[in-house]
Amino acid sequence: MPRPLCPRCSREYVKRVSRVGLGERLISLFYVYPFRCQLCGHRFQLLQWGVKYKRIEEDRREYERMPASFPVTFDAGAVQGRGLAVDISMAGCTFHTEAALVEGNVLRMRLELPEETSPVSVEAVIIRSFGSGRVGVEFLRVENGERERLQRFIRGLLIDRWS
Repeated sequence: MPRPLCPRCSREYVKRVSRVGLGERLISLFYVYPFRCQLCGHRFQLLQWGVKYKRIEEDRREYERMPASFPVTFDAGAVQGRGLAVDISMAGCTFHTEAALVEGNVLRMRLELPEETSPVSVEAVIIRSFGSGRVGVEFLRVENGERERLQRFIRGLLIDRWS
């Protein structure tokens, strides 16, 4: 079966995601499943006649995290610091830092992506997990121009991974 394409951006970098609500559970009986584009974020449903998916509890992410390594800086008001990103997706990233951060805090981040002349600025991220110097954040607000630069970087990672 050919890899599905995103109906919004026509890219093949889509991932099947968890069903949400009774409606999606019912239509999955008729082989209609939810997907999310890993680049533009569009969530859509697609008929895949005869295909059955097994539920995998441990992976509920709607965006696939890809390994990466680049410096990040962050500012949480009184706490400022640097770190090294270890993975990234359009929805967030994980990085290592020695700074004392707290789960639930909102930060401003700058991602020093390879091949970019200036850092990608993320206006707001929330700390979803913190432990042993490893911080998982979700991107809450990324301006359009910055989002496009982030998409180009992630597209390169996806092309490398899926080719």
